[in-house]
Amino acid sequence: MSKRRRSDDEGRRSMRSHGRRHYLYIVVDDWTKGYSIYKVDVADFDGESGADLDSQASRLPEPPVFRPEFPHDCSSRFAAIGGRIVAMRYNQEENAAPVLLYDTATGGLALGPRTPAQVRYVSHLVSACGRLYIMGASGVYKGGDHFEVLAADEKGVWVWNAVPMAPFTISQVTCHAAHPDGHTIFFSAFHHGTYSFDTETCEWKRHGDWMLPFEWQAYYDGEVDAWVGLHRDSAEPGTVCSCDVVSAGDDEGLPAPAWKLAKEKMVCEETERTKTVTLTRMGRGKFCLVEHRSRKGVPTDVLDSRYLFYATTFKLRYDKNGGLRATACRTRSYSVPRQANGLNWWVFGI
Repeated sequence: MSKRRRSDDEGRRSMRSHGRRHYLYIVVDDWTKGYSIYKVDVADFDGESGADLDSQASRLPEPPVFRPEFPHDCSSRFAAIGGRIVAMRYNQEENAAPVLLYDTATGGLALGPRTPAQVRYVSHLVSACGRLYIMGASGVYKGGDHFEVLAADEKGVWVWNAVPMAPFTISQVTCHAAHPDGHTIFFSAFHHGTYSFDTETCEWKRHGDWMLPFEWQAYYDGEVDAWVGLHRDSAEPGTVCSCDVVSAGDDEGLPAPAWKLAKEKMVCEETERTKTVTLTRMGRGKFCLVEHRSRKGVPTDVLDSRYLFYATTFKLRYDKNGGLRATACRTRSYSVPRQANGLNWWVFGI
């Protein structure tokens, strides 16, 4: 295992995280005019991981904490910055709507700046280091891909700023992971390899032709001193993976970091009913895997009247042989009414 890497700031953040109770926030398009944001207490989970809980599915906790009126399409996007949930969309081809920032601690709503038009076609949202980074493109502005960051300035006003574009094609990005040093973000992209971006110096560094093993976002877990995420190439959906943290100072040419798969199966049986799976970090060494499933007995070519979410919390540890194990697994199922032909949803551990 690699040596523990944490800056003093990262250590202080970890201590605050351990002292604060985290909740699971589920954003879903379950009403005709937009989205609902639900607050779920994961401490109430009592089902066994992998169990069939269709018959025990309940409605998400009512009432929702917030309901933005956003269209049910790819123009609506959600992310999290610290304790805030960010909602953003475009209401016209070249006219972005203001960003909404919902504060989960106070229930307050702030109106942020309009999303820059040059990232109208958002490819990736990356929440890291207390900021929201957006990779996107526009057919209007020359220069192809663009990289923008949303952050609060010294007066607490939310502003957008351009940062140097990545030295790779953003459509090829497979995953990203924030480094425990508190100011570096790693990216892997098909046909390009792995790079890191220093959010303080705004400089890019290439680390090698190899790629991190994750799908979309990975999180640092101090309990196993590794990045944790969903494995990109696993035959089973929702396979949890840990990977040694790469030093931000490493030069190109070093071998790919070692990684391991969790031995426990985290999704329910009948994986053909699994639609999509995502993972979020809950704090205190806990993670939550959320699985979107079709209901039992509903043909795959039929639009069901309801959706199912299975949410499973767990912690990770290494056994005496060095294997990665998921422990303290608890699950709960939820039923959500369908309002569109597809399903747009996000989860955040805050």
